[in-house]
Amino acid sequence: MADYYHYLWSTTWPNLIVLFLIWGFVLYGLVWKFVGTWRYAHDAWGFLLLAGKTLIWIGVLGIYTQLLFFSQPDWLSQPGYILGSVEGKAYDSGARSYVLDVRTGSVQNQFYVDHNVYEQLNIEDKVRLIYLPVRREVVRCELVGSLL
Repeated sequence: MADYYHYLWSTTWPNLIVLFLIWGFVLYGLVWKFVGTWRYAHDAWGFLLLAGKTLIWIGVLGIYTQLLFFSQPDWLSQPGYILGSVEGKAYDSGARSYVLDVRTGSVQNQFYVDHNVYEQLNIEDKVRLIYLPVRREVVRCELVGSLL
C-alpha cells in the first residue's frame, strides 16, 4: 500500500503542492480577516460579511480539490492487484508507453509498464501486479514464475 501512495505522490506532486499552497493562502487570508473583524468590527454586519466570504472561499477550495480528484482519480481508489500470466508485450508509439497484456483465467487486461519491466518480462511469465485502477499503470511487478 505504501508503494501505491508513494507512486501516486511521485507522479502528482506538482498538482498537490499547488493545491496545498492554495489552501494555505486562503485559510491564512480567512484567519487574518477573522482577526481583523474581531478586533475592529464588533457588529453583526461585519461577521455576516465574513461568513459570506468564508462560504465563497469554501466553494472555491472545494472546486480546486474536485479538479484535482477529477484529474487524478486514483487518489480515491484502492490499488488494484492481479495475478496472471503475460500474454503479450507491445510498444504504443502514439502514447509512447509500453503495454503489457496479462491474462487471469479468461480475462485479458492491459497495463502500462516502464521500460525496465518491459525488457525483463517474457511471454508466459507469471506475474503479480499492483496497479493504479484508473490509469492502469503498474506500480509494482513481481515475477512469480517463468518458463525460462
